[in-house]
Amino acid sequence: MVTLEDPEQLRDRENIAFHEETHIVGHEEFESCRDDLDSHVAVGVTNDASEVLLMDDGSHGWTLTAFPAEPGDDWVATAREGVQSLIGVPVELDCPERVRRIDFQKEGTDQQTTIYNVVCRAVPVEGCPVASNPELDGEALQDLRWFDEIPTECEGPIVEDIRLFVE
Repeated sequence: MVTLEDPEQLRDRENIAFHEETHIVGHEEFESCRDDLDSHVAVGVTNDASEVLLMDDGSHGWTLTAFPAEPGDDWVATAREGVQSLIGVPVELDCPERVRRIDFQKEGTDQQTTIYNVVCRAVPVEGCPVASNPELDGEALQDLRWFDEIPTECEGPIVEDIRLFVE
């Protein structure tokens, strides 16, 4: 995968699931969504033992590695650099697997804000690499581990994403 600047480019591609949802929210919740929610590129990093790398940032529980990105950013570079900062070795992205477009519409108006979550597959790595001091956005991660199954405490779309990478 060379570059991706706008997740909408993936809308009509075969083999990429494109999900859309709209949430009608009140004024305060809309302001919070607009100001506080980010789009993300999540990466399914697997290894030669068929394990998947999951992170716990302290607020979402176990998830795929994920990094904030906005339309216009190079999402591929963001993902590659983010994963490398966590595992300490270069990684190549293979292909996007899924896109979630989530629209938040302010109740009674046409005002809307949109976030995207793009899930990509990385080329498998050897062993179980983890950087000596993994950080996300300059903050230390609560935990970073390799799993051969989905942690029991995961639920919802997080499970769907992880399931793409564990057998």
